[in-house]
Amino acid sequence: MAVSLLVVAIIYSVVWFGGDNNAFVRFLRGWQFHFYLFNIFLLLYTLWHRKVLYTAAASLLLVLNYASIAKTARLFWNDSNESTRAFNVVYKKGEQNYENIIDTRDVLLRRQGMARLSPNVSVSFMSFEKYDQVFTLVNVDFSKVSQSEKETAFMNLARFVDRQDDPVVIAGDFGLPSWSPLFREFLDKTGLSVKNRILFTDGVRYFAPFSAPTVNVLGYGNIGIRRLRFIPETKSFDIKLTF
Repeated sequence: MAVSLLVVAIIYSVVWFGGDNNAFVRFLRGWQFHFYLFNIFLLLYTLWHRKVLYTAAASLLLVLNYASIAKTARLFWNDSNESTRAFNVVYKKGEQNYENIIDTRDVLLRRQGMARLSPNVSVSFMSFEKYDQVFTLVNVDFSKVSQSEKETAFMNLARFVDRQDDPVVIAGDFGLPSWSPLFREFLDKTGLSVKNRILFTDGVRYFAPFSAPTVNVLGYGNIGIRRLRFIPETKSFDIKLTF
């Protein structure tokens, strides 16, 4: 118990205070939620054995790591609301074709196109109207983008969001978990928040427990998720968003 708690404490320290430019720190940060789950096991184990000091240490580490993750992520439940107004989004990893990211049968399409964020990174977007509300939907895939170019892509994506007159929804693989400093800075700049619970998916399989949770759906405060399911036949995510 003592060794496990010490190792977890060291890992947390590296994750919390390490720089984002260090590849090893980024690797550990991708597993931060896994360590959180292991921390829960440690807490239960110390309680079972009635080790008061170890229980206190495990509880403190758990609370601190929860605060670090939950600041930008939703751990176990999607953000939902009771609204009956909804639209469907389809996300498929790697695809940047705006024609595939929404069910266009029940919306009024306003505009669509591609936005260049860096020399090698583009995102697809479309603006549409439903129930007299206009949204801009963006599809991203940063999974294979280098760290240096990712910084540029996030910066320019934030500028793109700020230029939109309508509420923005972003779905895709951001290439890093939402509690990473670069992602947190992006959320702070845009006012967007993560709407889905943590997804252990690699974008090809719905459940990939040894993958960093990098697939997310972002939106503003009134957006909720009624349904988020994976379709194995097409390897795509069917997402129903309410507003």
